[in-house]
Amino acid sequence: MPFRRADDVLFELFEDRAVLLDPAGTELLTLNPMGTLVWQALDEAHEASTLAERLLPEVRGVTGEQLQHDIQAFLLELEDLGLVVDDGTG
Repeated sequence: MPFRRADDVLFELFEDRAVLLDPAGTELLTLNPMGTLVWQALDEAHEASTLAERLLPEVRGVTGEQLQHDIQAFLLELEDLGLVVDDGTG
């Protein structure tokens, strides 16, 4: 399923990290550099497999399959927090 950023999430980039404020304004989340790369890619809807393929050249020591699995788990966590949404086209 393709995910994209939720419309009402506020975020700022600080060096190689994104800081997100949830829609309710109660949770502040700082992403690590890899999470920030995924977040930046979500300005358009993408599936975990597409993101993994796109980001694999930027990471070392991980297979494409493992990266896809990790990105999918990360996206589901962000969805639970209301930070990303299913784009509904998948």
